[in-house]
Amino acid sequence: MTNFTTIGKIEAKPGSITYGKWEALQHPTGTIEFLPVIIAQGKQDGPCIWLTAGIHGPEQTGPLVIYRLITQELVEQLKGTIVAIPALNPAGLRTMKREPYHAPTDPNRLWPDGKPQPKADPYKDPPSSLEVAYKNLFDEIIEHVDSMIDFHNAWTGSLSFGFRDRVLYRADQDAEKNKAAADALAEKQLDMLRAYGHTIITEMPAETIVDEDLHRSTSSAVLLLKRVPAITVELGTGHMPDPAILTAATAGTRNVLRWAGMIDGEMESINQIQVINPGYQVRRCPTPRMKEAGVVMHLVQPGDFVKPGDPIAEVRDIWGKPLGDGYLHSEYEGFVIGRSHGIFYYPGDPVYSLAIRDELPVVGAYPEKFFEIKA
Repeated sequence: MTNFTTIGKIEAKPGSITYGKWEALQHPTGTIEFLPVIIAQGKQDGPCIWLTAGIHGPEQTGPLVIYRLITQELVEQLKGTIVAIPALNPAGLRTMKREPYHAPTDPNRLWPDGKPQPKADPYKDPPSSLEVAYKNLFDEIIEHVDSMIDFHNAWTGSLSFGFRDRVLYRADQDAEKNKAAADALAEKQLDMLRAYGHTIITEMPAETIVDEDLHRSTSSAVLLLKRVPAITVELGTGHMPDPAILTAATAGTRNVLRWAGMIDGEMESINQIQVINPGYQVRRCPTPRMKEAGVVMHLVQPGDFVKPGDPIAEVRDIWGKPLGDGYLHSEYEGFVIGRSHGIFYYPGDPVYSLAIRDELPVVGAYPEKFFEIKA
């Protein structure tokens, strides 16, 4: 429980919705890049949930969920505080690009990771202004946050789903105690995802998460460093929000507020969209991949179940002649999350994202030398 008061110069007012600007960085042209902030605070004390969106420019359903969710009617029944930022990457939203033009890297890999900071090296680039801004914002987030939802969009026509992040723990000190705490946190995160009510898909294996810097995503940074439940939710195709997913995501977010004890009432049914529960844990996997360059016709749709050997795409050369036996086959059991965009593919390109059967532990140790200070 926290009694949230301010972020930057923006002050919460009990029983009200407050709008303000959090100054992130200064451009060489003299303008200030600000992040828009919405604070909805109930008249009664309670938890503080952060809702963030817009860190990738083409992913544009999240802001609409925030706008639809936060109303004065909601505030009247709210216990605690909602802090919402609908545009974590304004430059990317302006240009419809995943990366901002002033920091050309994935902004959802720039949040703190808990490592000791190395000494400045004149031969290495220092953190960008955006990374510094996220560090400053993160310091404000973890002062108050009790839970978080970060809104995204996934692949072409993809399902609406929530990611269950792997929970990492330090095994270099108090390993048994840290693992037990990580197990408990993983269960809280799963409870939060169940309350949200959409399809649940576990993230990549623990070692892959670190290799891909996914532990430095918005929600993972809060999950791993603050040790509170935080989830990334994916809301279908990005450029054009799906009205059904928008409605289901807004209802799911209200359900999370109920789960957190922030509003009363029965959980809302998520019946506007397809929700898949295969009866076993699944993780996302970018598969199958093209073995040679070619043209693809997708044969299965998001939500379809597949098993090893199933033909899931036709593959041809540019003249329309079949490559090999003319098909791309599934290597796994699971279901389709979404299709990769387009029909022209190079060797190694993933054609789908599948949710495949996952028997890996949700909790894992950080790599052995993760926290060592590098010279």
